[in-house]
Amino acid sequence: MPKGKDRVKEIPVSFVRRLKLEEKVCPQCGNRFEGVKKRTYCSRACQAKADYERHAEQYREARMEKYRAQKRKQKKLP
Repeated sequence: MPKGKDRVKEIPVSFVRRLKLEEKVCPQCGNRFEGVKKRTYCSRACQAKADYERHAEQYREARMEKYRAQKRKQKKLP
């Protein structure tokens, strides 16, 4: 290996195949991390938070509908 050249970081997947790691920045929190080319977020927490933000209106609507159904059910019981 020539002096001055950084060695590419890799993770072994099998005896033959290795995946190269790249330095990336998480779009959710801004932290730097090393990950394979396909990876976007630094953690599952950031991935879940980004997913919630993309679909927040749908999640809120489903939660409100569940709440309304529960209230209707409570009114019918007595």
